[in-house]
Amino acid sequence: MIDERNYTRLRSIIRSRTGIDIVCYSRSFITRRLEFRMNACNIKDYDDYLRLLEHSDEVKVFTAHLSINVTEFFRDPDVFARFADLLKDYDNARIWSVGCASGEEPYTIAIIAKENGIRCSVLASDINRDAIERAKNGLYSFKSIRNVPKDTLARYFVMTDGGYLVRRDVKDMVTFEIRDVTGSMPTGSFDFIFCRNMLIYMDAQSKETIIGNICNALKRHGYLILGKSEYVNYPAVLSCIDNKTKIYRKSV
Repeated sequence: MIDERNYTRLRSIIRSRTGIDIVCYSRSFITRRLEFRMNACNIKDYDDYLRLLEHSDEVKVFTAHLSINVTEFFRDPDVFARFADLLKDYDNARIWSVGCASGEEPYTIAIIAKENGIRCSVLASDINRDAIERAKNGLYSFKSIRNVPKDTLARYFVMTDGGYLVRRDVKDMVTFEIRDVTGSMPTGSFDFIFCRNMLIYMDAQSKETIIGNICNALKRHGYLILGKSEYVNYPAVLSCIDNKTKIYRKSV
């Protein structure tokens, strides 16, 4: 585990060079990311690596690794099946995908809405600038689309030499932006907020902040969808309607 002196210096370097405050992440998560990059750079000493961060583009690589990019289209099909059922109660839904990484989740949401003839707008945000740029491009490898049914693939993707490109009508439903969810929030409120597999990397205080922000951004009776290994305990505000898929509903 990184000691306090090196952690304080690391936090200062990252904040001054990128504007990102790593304090929201758990210390163990930061240590794992730090040691992964040190090994990749063949550096064994914290001081040597911190000097590299301070004076090179390695800082961009390190901060890119703070974003959790393990994702694919229709990841956890049972979650999206349950979401599709809930979405059918809406004529027009506003949806936020928090920590969207390279865009597979928000595009999946948009495709489900189109499949069910429901109008929706999807805001997709992440702290990783490079991931957001990849998401805007909408070009994916076979690994990313392997769970997409063949008929859905044919309707909403164009096969190219570089991979599978999301069609323009799906792209137009999604707005991507760089956003730190522990800070300022988007304007307006949402019917659904997806925040999957991000909270497990946050410290306790940051989890409280994020969930508080999300609760404020949800409409009354709106839905919060977490990762399957995550949970929240806000009985006065959120009630779990499906423990298997970790879907919560705002009660006030």
